[in-house]
Amino acid sequence: MDKMVRCNCRICNNKLISQFLDLGYSPLANSYLTKKNKDSLKNKNFPLKVYFCEICKLVQLPEHENPKNIFSNYDYLSSPSISWLNHSKKYVLQTTNKFFNKSKKKIKVCELASNDGYLLQYFDKKKYEILGIEPAKNIAKLAIKKNIPTISKFFGSKLAKNLKIKKGSYDLIIGNNVFAHVPNIRDFAKGIYILLSKNGFATLEFPHLLNLIRYKQFDTIYHEHFSYLSIKSINFLFKKLNLQIFDIKKLNTHGGSLRIYVKKKSANFVINRKSINKILKEENKAKIFSKNTFQKLQNSIDKNKELFVNLLIKLKLQNKKVVAYGAPAKGNTFLNFCSVDQNLIDFTVDRANTKIGKFLPGSKIPIFHPDKLVSYRPDYIIILPWNLRKEIISQLKKKGIKSKFITCIPNLKITN
Repeated sequence: MDKMVRCNCRICNNKLISQFLDLGYSPLANSYLTKKNKDSLKNKNFPLKVYFCEICKLVQLPEHENPKNIFSNYDYLSSPSISWLNHSKKYVLQTTNKFFNKSKKKIKVCELASNDGYLLQYFDKKKYEILGIEPAKNIAKLAIKKNIPTISKFFGSKLAKNLKIKKGSYDLIIGNNVFAHVPNIRDFAKGIYILLSKNGFATLEFPHLLNLIRYKQFDTIYHEHFSYLSIKSINFLFKKLNLQIFDIKKLNTHGGSLRIYVKKKSANFVINRKSINKILKEENKAKIFSKNTFQKLQNSIDKNKELFVNLLIKLKLQNKKVVAYGAPAKGNTFLNFCSVDQNLIDFTVDRANTKIGKFLPGSKIPIFHPDKLVSYRPDYIIILPWNLRKEIISQLKKKGIKSKFITCIPNLKITN
């Protein structure tokens, strides 16, 4: 670890001196390049060193860039993923049936980081009162075009107070894959407390630190992800804010996530202590807060990098056509950690219109529409969003693609 680096924990303000992982230097994972700026000297690389707090056990990245510069204009869209839309539909059905089925009042739902309205559209069909909060102005506009009421601001205690005055409290607050994205996690959680109704609740979904370590998902580390969450660290935070987890569900999304159900400590919900204690025991048993575990993970991913680069060089020498599928942030972390560029991967493809025609940050690999795969007929396709592997392979085979597929997480694997 660079001894000159000093930063404080975003939960407990403890001095951070323990290193979790070192992934070198990398650009912002969602800072996709255009033809005009891809060769600009202004394209910055930042340290991707992850720290561990000895007090509250939060794994975290220092804030190297102002969040407004990261999230005010964003290229990630939720709607292009069919599996994510299905996940959202299922969530809405389960939540409304379990918590609001017998309610006679109009239910108010607010989603934080609501993206393009991918989730709130299903609550809207049920005639719930909805509100999206999405800091990326370009994406908020897409939601508004779908008639999803959306405020384009960053969420925190100040906005929560203003919303409570203007619109009142909310019965359900949703945060899908946003809790890890906020640098001031305490103020964000405080905002949830303020905006929740007396007996309202929030659900927060996030990738579990346990799975990051267990399945070597180091590519989920990038500057837009400020925190890597465990139930132990979240409990430490919530205790200070009079918030409480009352249930936990394991999810298959993003390589293994958790959905926590959160209430004000005074709210009347039955606490599922069995589900909470089970996760805490799993975290302790896996020794995810051990420096020895961190070192083993570092050694393993360094080896993974070596194997991947050697494979690409071998395929290049054999004149094989090698491309990638997807332009996810995790893919950019992986490619930049491996120092791979267009010399080894011809191009990548993606379904999101916001990314097509641009270039991956760092590697500068061009992004095309998936239709290009049909005419190009690559020998190998590297699937960067490995969590969507089955969905992607199924789609490509239906199009008659006969390439071999490469995945790199948790280990290098080639399949037909």
